[in-house]
Amino acid sequence: MKKVVSMSRRTDMRWHANELIQILQKKYPPERVHTIICWTKFPDAIFTPPFRDVLKHYDQIYVQLTITGFGGSPIEPNVPHWRTAMEQIPELIKFAGSPARIRLRPDPLVALKRGSRVISNIELVEPIIARAAQLGIEKFSTSFMEEYPKVKKRLYRHGFEIISIPQDKREKIINQYNEIAAGFSGHVYPCCVPGFSPSACIDGQLLIKLHPRSEPCSTKRAKGQRRHCECIESVDIGWYTMKCKSGCLYCYANTEG
Repeated sequence: MKKVVSMSRRTDMRWHANELIQILQKKYPPERVHTIICWTKFPDAIFTPPFRDVLKHYDQIYVQLTITGFGGSPIEPNVPHWRTAMEQIPELIKFAGSPARIRLRPDPLVALKRGSRVISNIELVEPIIARAAQLGIEKFSTSFMEEYPKVKKRLYRHGFEIISIPQDKREKIINQYNEIAAGFSGHVYPCCVPGFSPSACIDGQLLIKLHPRSEPCSTKRAKGQRRHCECIESVDIGWYTMKCKSGCLYCYANTEG
C-alpha cells in the first residue's frame, strides 16, 4: 500500500525546500506515495519552484494551509499578511486540482494583552473563513493556543500577557465560526481541543475519496498523537532540528523560551 507522506508537522516546508525534496526523491518517489500532505503558511511555496517541479509528479497533494490573521505582525513577523495569502489560494486550488484538497487552518486562536491593548485574531478569523469558503474550501481546523511554559515565557519576553479563554466562550467561538462555514457547506473542526469531539486533519477515507484513481491508503489511527487526534498514520519527513524561520511567538516546536 502506498504511503501518505507528511511534509511536515514539525516545521514549515517553506524554509527547508532542498532538504525535504532530497528526502522525497531518495525515499518517497511518486510511485511509492499515495498523497503528500503539505503543511505551510506560504501558499506560493507549493505552486512555485522548487517544490512545484517535484510535487507535480505525485498523484495527489493535500494542503494544510495555516492563515491565522497575524501574518506580518510581531506575533508572526516572517509570515505573509493574511490578505496576501488569501490572494494566492486560487492558484493553489488550481495546482492541487480541487478546493477539496485544501484544509484551511486559522490556528491557533490567540488572545493577548500588551499594556492596556488587547491583541487577538478571534474576530479576524471570521472573514478569513468566509473568504476561503467563498473560494470553495469546506474544511477548516482550529485550536486555542496552548499555554506551555516556554510559550508564556517567550511571549512575556516580548511584552505580551496571555488572556485565558474559558470553555463556554470557546464553544461560542467555534459555534460562530461554524455558522459562517455552514453558509457555504463548510465545517470547522476543533483540532485536539479538550471538551470538543476528536477530529482528523489527515483523514484516510477522505484522501481515498479525493485520489484521482481512488487508490487505498492506510486508515489506521496514527500512534503517539494527542488524545483528541484521529489522524491516520503517515510518514513525517520533517524534523524539529529543521528550524522554522517564520518567528511565530506562540510556536510549540520552538524549544527556546
